[in-house]
Amino acid sequence: MSIESFNKPSISENYTSKKTHKKVNIDVLKRKIYEQQKKEKMVGRIAIFTFFSFICVIGFIISV
Repeated sequence: MSIESFNKPSISENYTSKKTHKKVNIDVLKRKIYEQQKKEKMVGRIAIFTFFSFICVIGFIISV
């Protein structure tokens, strides 16, 4: 056996040294979720508007 295997820290020591206690602000998380939902609604509305606009343009071209 080599000496290097004895010098390596164990796995449990690596995990305990990397743990950090960070506080999370719930209001910030709620705001991020709200903004994400708002963007998703806007994308949906744009898709629907584009679809109906395309149908109207096709109908106008066919009628002329």
